[in-house]
Amino acid sequence: MNALLDIKNLSVQFDTDEGRIIAVNNISLSLNAGEVLGIVGESGSGKSVTAKSIMQLNPYNTHYDEMGEIIIDNENVLRFTSKEDLKKIRGG
Repeated sequence: MNALLDIKNLSVQFDTDEGRIIAVNNISLSLNAGEVLGIVGESGSGKSVTAKSIMQLNPYNTHYDEMGEIIIDNENVLRFTSKEDLKKIRGG
């Protein structure tokens, strides 16, 4: 079965005045049709950053490890560059 959402080796970093910080470090997950996924964790553990990464809503100072993938409909969302590409996942 093909996953509706397949995240592989996602690492997310942000540039700050103090240097680059790691917000999410090498997570992987899959979500198939009919499944429900809950993401829980402590404050600052990367839940929102992960969700915003899926929708490509993180700020401009965001960096993704080149090995990471967020696959939706057999396309890597992290490689989207146009507004038209982003509409595929965001709607509108």
